[in-house]
Amino acid sequence: MNTLQKSRKRFFLLFIFLVIALLTSPFWVWWLKQEKELNVAIVDKTVKEETYREHSGLVWALNHMKIQNKNGEAYEERKHFSRSVPQFHKDKMPKVLYLADSYGVERINHENKPSVEGGLTNEEVENIRHAVMSGKTNLIAEFNTFASPTGKEAREGISELLNVEWSGWIGRYFSDLNGKEVPPWVKKNYVERYGEWTFKDGGMLFVHEKGKMVVLEDRDMKKKGATFSFTDEGEKTYGLEASVPYHYWFDIVKPFSEKEVMAQYELKLTDSGKQKVQKHQIPTVFPAIIHHQNAAYQATYFAGDYADQAELPELYQSWGISWIKQKFALDDGQGSTFYWKVYLPLMKSILQNDRPASGPKQSGVEVEEKNDIKINARAEGNYLQVLQNGKWEDMLIKGVNMGIAKPGSFPGETAISKSEYFRWFKRIGEMNANAIRVYTIHPPGFYEAFYEYNKIAKKPLFLFHGVWVNEDQLIAKQDVYAPEVSEAFQNEIKNVVDIVNGNATIPKVPGHAGGEYRNNISQYVLGYILGVEWDPEVVVSTNKKHQGKNNYSGDYFSSVDASPFESWLASMLDYTTKYETDTYNWQHAVSHVNWVTTDTLKHPAEPFGKEDRVSVDPNAIKPQGSFKSGYFASYHVYPYYPDFLNYEKKYLDYVDQRGKKNNYAGYLNDLRNVHEMPVVVAEFGVPSSRGITHENAFGWDQGHHSEKEQGTMDAMLFEDIVEEKMAGGMVFTWQDEWFKRTWNTMDFDNPDRRPFWSNAQTNEQQFGLLSFDPESPIKADGEVGDWVSIAPYQSSSKNKDLKSLYVTSDNRYVYMRIDYNKKIDLENLNTTILVDTISEQGQLSSPDRLVKMDAGAEFAINLVNTKKSRILVDSYYDANYYLYGHELQMIEQKDYASKKNNGIYHPITMVLNKELTIPSTKQVIPFQSFETGKLHFGNGNPASENYDSLTDVSVNEKEGIVELRIPWLLLNVKDPSLHEVMGDMWSGKLKGSKKTDGFAIATFTYNEDGKKVVDSLPIAKEGVIPLSDTKKYRWDEWNEPLYQERLKQSYYEMQKTYEKVKRSEE
Repeated sequence: MNTLQKSRKRFFLLFIFLVIALLTSPFWVWWLKQEKELNVAIVDKTVKEETYREHSGLVWALNHMKIQNKNGEAYEERKHFSRSVPQFHKDKMPKVLYLADSYGVERINHENKPSVEGGLTNEEVENIRHAVMSGKTNLIAEFNTFASPTGKEAREGISELLNVEWSGWIGRYFSDLNGKEVPPWVKKNYVERYGEWTFKDGGMLFVHEKGKMVVLEDRDMKKKGATFSFTDEGEKTYGLEASVPYHYWFDIVKPFSEKEVMAQYELKLTDSGKQKVQKHQIPTVFPAIIHHQNAAYQATYFAGDYADQAELPELYQSWGISWIKQKFALDDGQGSTFYWKVYLPLMKSILQNDRPASGPKQSGVEVEEKNDIKINARAEGNYLQVLQNGKWEDMLIKGVNMGIAKPGSFPGETAISKSEYFRWFKRIGEMNANAIRVYTIHPPGFYEAFYEYNKIAKKPLFLFHGVWVNEDQLIAKQDVYAPEVSEAFQNEIKNVVDIVNGNATIPKVPGHAGGEYRNNISQYVLGYILGVEWDPEVVVSTNKKHQGKNNYSGDYFSSVDASPFESWLASMLDYTTKYETDTYNWQHAVSHVNWVTTDTLKHPAEPFGKEDRVSVDPNAIKPQGSFKSGYFASYHVYPYYPDFLNYEKKYLDYVDQRGKKNNYAGYLNDLRNVHEMPVVVAEFGVPSSRGITHENAFGWDQGHHSEKEQGTMDAMLFEDIVEEKMAGGMVFTWQDEWFKRTWNTMDFDNPDRRPFWSNAQTNEQQFGLLSFDPESPIKADGEVGDWVSIAPYQSSSKNKDLKSLYVTSDNRYVYMRIDYNKKIDLENLNTTILVDTISEQGQLSSPDRLVKMDAGAEFAINLVNTKKSRILVDSYYDANYYLYGHELQMIEQKDYASKKNNGIYHPITMVLNKELTIPSTKQVIPFQSFETGKLHFGNGNPASENYDSLTDVSVNEKEGIVELRIPWLLLNVKDPSLHEVMGDMWSGKLKGSKKTDGFAIATFTYNEDGKKVVDSLPIAKEGVIPLSDTKKYRWDEWNEPLYQERLKQSYYEMQKTYEKVKRSEE
């Protein structure tokens, strides 16, 4: 063979080799690629009949990327997953924890009914939390992490870890709404709620956790399904761009930070589609991917069923297949396009880049240690100081108080969960607060959550820990030196110090938190605040019983020229510091509670002697040189109490930094000037309640404020605190407290049932920045979409004006809705609603005598216009008059009031003050009351830009709709959860009650001159409304109130204020 032939043969063989190499290159290139070890823990609860589709897409991706487990094995979908979240050992934490599907498997239970075994449990959420808090594990979760059967507490816990909030909605596009792909439960539930399922062809289904459904047909959509696209932040983070149809299951979530949204869905709808979703407040653009990063871990949430793939190539050992599919795959309507164009490239970006589990470093807490004693803060000049870069710097306290109760429980039940605490700490941190104050020992979950929050926070939250004194014993003994008081208080001090240092086991007893306390939070504690608002009678009694008692002298505190009560306080501060120093080598700043009633100032205008009888002077207590952290004063200061604030001329004339008169700032100025140490205003604020208890000369009243007004006033008070050179302030309070009472409503409700319903009339319940809204769909906004599942209470097709009357209720309000047969005029409503709540009493005619009833009505709701609408009460059933007129005889007597059916209705009022005489001027202030039955018009939907939390009535003039929401107490309901109403008070007094069997309700309209009835529901018979034959509105009893958390408008006002306000010297 000649040379030419040999060369040709070589070239031919080389050509064949190159062709084969080229054809096989996807495989050998893949084989040459270096394996990567990555421990991925896959959790999939929805595995049935040997199908693993819910995590098959993830496993295929891992294998395609040559990612192996810690044993050097390729991942297998049948083998390498778990049906539950295990408890990971601290040395075996996975690098990635992937929650592929937590729904579960449908079974037939012992009652032969279908049920679902699955959902995340509280224990599993704690296992997830333990893993990510280790700083070694990143979390990835996807669709169905939140929905049923996952319980509420577990959902809230995982939501906080992912930093998202589920709206309650899930959805999916179906190519055939009448096809087999639509789950049977969807059609069944729809038929039960709305009637026949008549949909066919393509469409999008939305399902809410409460059962509501919305169906968009193809004619409602400009583009089928949802369109997925990365945000600018997502493109930057993942290096990906895409705009791809998405046709499978998704959930609608809300990010706590918009910056964390990496991708989003968009629904491109026609006008008819937009109307349908707007009616149910379903957004047309919402997050698809949220990536959360903090100081401890990273978490990514896919708001879709991304890893769920029914069909994937068996061969994954190919380098080019993913690229080809990504570039050339066409939309098949089944989700495979999304997998190749989005999910697989996304997982490559996430898993192949070595992302650290933890995010950016936090600004930690610096601790100074001298002579083996640690301190993290000190009181100096006007402020508390903390270390920053080794230097002591003034710190302006921007704090919030936190109680120990939530709806459905009394404080002593300590029912708040760890996940709730953790969520609240995050919201408080996001409010730009730097401190929290608690009054007493909380359950272990508080300290665990506080410790874990500070591990992830960019800036730590500090804690002022209170030490509670047994008030029952305090009042009973009238002497703080009594062993029952003093020894118990020292034991409580010891427990608090042990807890703070993570070294306590406290038996759980009724009325007190207990358990194992193992989280050392000492570095985050700014100080201890001992005691309560001291009863002046106890102070006087203690001083009298121990006259001549020597000043106290201790290792760290002494008292000089002090009263016996002040010397006792010095001894308790000394005990606290000595115990912590000796036991833990720590010293924290200390204080004791004080309030305006026992301040060191004299108030000649105070009309109540008890409010200015005795002083508790912080200046009489002296820290010794061996105490390094410092002593500060703590006061509760509100603008409306005690009464001298409204009558002391020098405070009324004080001009603040804004150039306006300000009695609050004037008082703070005096208070600061008489103290030798920093002064923290440990409580301040106004409530966003409907009811009111005290008025302020400038309108900063104790109640009857909207949430927006609450925020404005709280912000103003804090600005005054700062301007008057206080060390800062802590707004009262974080969460609404349903168990609370107040003096002008406490006689009208059942004290044993207060935590089970929300009394809008009791201002003490509504101080929070966090509301617990009833879990009711009804929002008083003049729109009817939320009433869709409620049948009319009364209706008629024969009426001229009135079409129908609807009634429903929740744990805060009774709701009514009137539909008219015409457009209505807001200023000429000319409508009256009559309500019969209790048998054998009530008026047999309306207040205007226009109509008669065959059964007595206790209440008449007069809808006139925005200025004159009000609720009236049968004078015989007027509890306020009975107490202050008949029993206490503080107001004019009415002879008729004790007679049934006397023909007279009263306005509903709240007492604000009895008759006062101002000592300094001898001025007599008459008895004060407030007409709380006047109705406020507005929009009661928190989602509305025009939201007004004081709304009682909302009117839709164009559609002819009036919505009302009436607080239970305005209808003399003592406990709606058990149907308890006030009884016949003239025979059984105020403590008497009766169980109502429901409300009979009627309504009528009249002409413009108010002299003729136009219409009524039910229809009058011979001029008489048949109230006795009217079906009664009844509601279910409850022992567990349903509610949902919502940040009030005031929260956002304080968020802005805490961000912008600096120390007055800055």
